[in-house]
Amino acid sequence: MRFIRYATCITWIACSSSMHARDIAGMYLTHKGTDGGQSIVEIFQYNGQYYIYGVKNLEANPITDSCNKNPDLRNRKSVGTVFGYGYKENEKGHFVGGAIYNFHNCKTYYGKIVPKDNNKIDFVGALDSYYMLSRAYEWQRLTPQQSKQYQMYRIPFQQIITTIDDTIRSKR
Repeated sequence: MRFIRYATCITWIACSSSMHARDIAGMYLTHKGTDGGQSIVEIFQYNGQYYIYGVKNLEANPITDSCNKNPDLRNRKSVGTVFGYGYKENEKGHFVGGAIYNFHNCKTYYGKIVPKDNNKIDFVGALDSYYMLSRAYEWQRLTPQQSKQYQMYRIPFQQIITTIDDTIRSKR
């Protein structure tokens, strides 16, 4: 009887710890921005955290980081640069502790990602760490077939990870 309880306990722990484990890595179609444009972004995992970079703007040219407080970074583009960083999965299956750099106003916001059904996520930006003043945007994960058409726009991984530190240094 003791063995059955022990086996049941181990099984429950194993199932509950993997119940929320999700891999959110992949390419996504973003929400429509205030200018009506959408982008393709890629979420990737590196050193135990998730990061996001712009792959392609669909309706407009990439913007430059013209208002960055660091003059050396003002010529970098919104495409090919990490703008979301530091996401780790919590016990609820949400990816929290992240930050979002906004190329339009050169400000950094608190960020989290909430996986949803149907290969969608809520990409959430907030002014405060409690997410009282936040806004969620729904992104759709691309299927492998849909992702193929954007492969030519992907930046080599080693080049992308070099932009992480620049984005972190841009934090105000």
